[in-house]
Amino acid sequence: MQTRDGEVDESGTYFPGGGPGHPGAGTGDQSDKGRGEKMKQAVVLIGMNGYGEHYLSALLQREDILFAGIVEIHPERSKLLELVKQRGVPVYATMEAFYQQSRADLAIIATPIHLHTEQAILALRHGSNVLCEKPIFADMRDRRQWEDAIQESKKWAAIGFNWSFTAPILELKEDILKGVYGRPKQLKTLVLWPRDEAYFSRSSWAGKLHAPDGRQIRDSVANNAAAHFIHNMLYMLGGNLQGTVNIKRLEAELYRANDLETFDTCAIRLHTEEGCELLFYGSHATETEQGPQFQYSFEKGDIVYDCNLDQGLITAYMEDGQQKVYGNPQANHLDKLDYCIKALTDDRDIPCTNETALGHAAIIEALHQDTRAAQPFPDDLVGKTETNIRVVMDLDQTMNMCYRSGKLPHELQVAWSKPAFQADVDAELQKGSV
Repeated sequence: MQTRDGEVDESGTYFPGGGPGHPGAGTGDQSDKGRGEKMKQAVVLIGMNGYGEHYLSALLQREDILFAGIVEIHPERSKLLELVKQRGVPVYATMEAFYQQSRADLAIIATPIHLHTEQAILALRHGSNVLCEKPIFADMRDRRQWEDAIQESKKWAAIGFNWSFTAPILELKEDILKGVYGRPKQLKTLVLWPRDEAYFSRSSWAGKLHAPDGRQIRDSVANNAAAHFIHNMLYMLGGNLQGTVNIKRLEAELYRANDLETFDTCAIRLHTEEGCELLFYGSHATETEQGPQFQYSFEKGDIVYDCNLDQGLITAYMEDGQQKVYGNPQANHLDKLDYCIKALTDDRDIPCTNETALGHAAIIEALHQDTRAAQPFPDDLVGKTETNIRVVMDLDQTMNMCYRSGKLPHELQVAWSKPAFQADVDAELQKGSV
């Protein structure tokens, strides 16, 4: 069927510019340009809306790849659809349709949490390496499926925790591994990111525990927007490039100001097997934005960071007075894309693989073992700003007080707080491993 701007084949695939002859569609273009395109690494994007739009914008600007296709059920919702048409990138309704027509060296998965496992495994089994957005999944029982698909395909899977692919974080981890700072004593992180009601209604899965078909979603401040910063504490203490520290147990206070099935505010204490304490404080229900910021305390010094509108620098302060500046981990949110594209040709090690991401996934699993854990804030403390953000009275100050003291709200006798519940994280990590 011919359209004004291209063709639609029998499967419903849209080919801007005229059908399967597009170089990315797996056909034999024998021109010099076609041969040049074939020498480039082929990339397919699964999901072009939401966060996928960031990937789409970046991919459309790259000349060093073959943009083989996009898989999206609602391409008409994308603000970049006209550019996609101009570039002649085919859009497919399903991954199966794409792989029937084409191939990809790298599949980028930027879809809802509960689709990650199914789509990553399909891509791996069709011979694609995978860059999957965080979190890897929301159900630890998926673990074995990933491991089997990777082993069978001989491909790799990268999980898009942004900081793990940045030069400042990788350099800092190298120094920690060398023992520059000695043993860790305490790592703590604060992230206060107000989100309006539109954020929580942006999709059918936002703030949900599971999808209608029963697959786990567990979308929350800890499993989505601020997940990077929980993962980074685990990653900093891992015993090698791809490792994360083992967490034995956690204590957590979970709250919500918005109409969610999960939580928008949390205070979590993690205990490592070596006796180090990791603390995370995060909320979408504060009046002001703050962070991410962290203080990682070691025997020989402290490493500190304050986002400062994406301009902050990670800086280490040694006991002997020396300082080292590592740089800005927020400078480029898509360092992970650059890193993975380079890895296709130079075989560099992927710093954050499916195995690396399991530590964070186990924490999320543990947080949801008690379905009653997430408590609503008292109604009389919740207001709404002119920009439709639900805010909790004095929550900014409370979270900062907890961060400075290394305490959970109930330990500071905050009036609305509830005692923390405890969970065994190590037990959750073993799910799906046998």
